[in-house]
Amino acid sequence: MMAQRLQTIEQGNHIIAVYPNKDEKFNEAFAFLKDGLQRNEVIVLTTTDLTKDEIRYRMMNEWDVDVAELESRGDIIIKTTEDLYFPDGIPNIQRTKAVWCTLVENCLGKGKRGIRVFGDMTAFFKNGFTKELLEYESCLEQRFNFPAIGICAYDSKDIEIMTLEQIGQLKQHHNPVWMEDY
Repeated sequence: MMAQRLQTIEQGNHIIAVYPNKDEKFNEAFAFLKDGLQRNEVIVLTTTDLTKDEIRYRMMNEWDVDVAELESRGDIIIKTTEDLYFPDGIPNIQRTKAVWCTLVENCLGKGKRGIRVFGDMTAFFKNGFTKELLEYESCLEQRFNFPAIGICAYDSKDIEIMTLEQIGQLKQHHNPVWMEDY
């Protein structure tokens, strides 16, 4: 199921995906990002559910690539969700959008095809930023008008505590929507 749906994505997709557990989440994350690397895209993984070293180790072993070299060139970017979305302790939408703009410009400037992001949203919930997360998602396009593909990854336990209205809001700003039961 998951491998199949990854074949249907294209540039501009702003995807929401809900995962029942960490294994499924990261199996898809690594397949999605490996594909991006092979397509000459800059790849970004943000999460707090794995350490940076765990991520590097898995990339090295499963992809057989020199992660340190690719990171130093900026082809692989690994950040905690906090680092990227709320480095000052509070989410700042304008700041985050500026970071994405800069990343896209940089990767196009280096002759890359675009950027591919797997963003794990769990940390927003852990830090009590559900409202801020919804505001952020709501100001993003359903389809990016720049060469990017993003998967916004949600844990099912976090979706289950949201209201139908909140879930509707998330669905409205993503396409495709990969949530079976909500």
